[in-house]
Amino acid sequence: MTIVLIDDDISDIEYCKELLSKNFDGFDTLEYFTDPLKGLEYLNEHKPDLLIVDVEMPNLSGLNLLKDLKSPNTEVVFCTSHDKFAIDAYRHFALGFLLKPYNETEFIAIITKALHRLGSSKKEPVNNKLLLDTLALENKKIAIPTLGCTYFSKIMDIVRLESVDSYAKIHLTDGNIHISSYGIKFFENSLTPPLFFRVHKSHLVNVKKITKFFPDGTLVLDTGERIPVARRRRAGLLELFNGQSTSVLN
Repeated sequence: MTIVLIDDDISDIEYCKELLSKNFDGFDTLEYFTDPLKGLEYLNEHKPDLLIVDVEMPNLSGLNLLKDLKSPNTEVVFCTSHDKFAIDAYRHFALGFLLKPYNETEFIAIITKALHRLGSSKKEPVNNKLLLDTLALENKKIAIPTLGCTYFSKIMDIVRLESVDSYAKIHLTDGNIHISSYGIKFFENSLTPPLFFRVHKSHLVNVKKITKFFPDGTLVLDTGERIPVARRRRAGLLELFNGQSTSVLN
């Protein structure tokens, strides 16, 4: 088994090597790079089993490195000192995520999970493009035109949109509500699956805010709000969770 570490901080690489040597065995090669461009070159040539890569690096970020990775069977574990990154997105795509400074117990758990996936005959390939599109959407802001002014909100701060006549009522995580003269259709072009889903002609919801789904077609959000799901849209909503973390619907 070949493991590759890519991180611009050599002290993090050394600690990662120490944790691997202390808690795991059975790997033949352990390569490391502080230059992500050289690391990517090695990855595409040798196609290692496991990659542990920092998210934020000069010249080439971990996310862009994943985009250029030509080794579909390599198991990827991301690490970063900034928890602002989309932890849920990584987990939904069955990728590991480590927060710096490393906690040894969490490190063992994430690496063990990655190694189990490597040995699984049922391992499903990760859709890298979908992952990158999801992460890009999560860190993006959206303009909300209203009669008084235009607000700018982070997309992931939107809980749901509700159609009221020809207007759109935008509900935010902080409890604020903006009423836009533009309808839901206008926002639907930017708020797309897999993060947002049009569950009803009058409702567009942030999928990550869903906590329950009842057989009668009622969604419950983490705000406690209950949203109807049109019968013809229920199958599509459930399909959205296939291959992701379906625990949100339990």
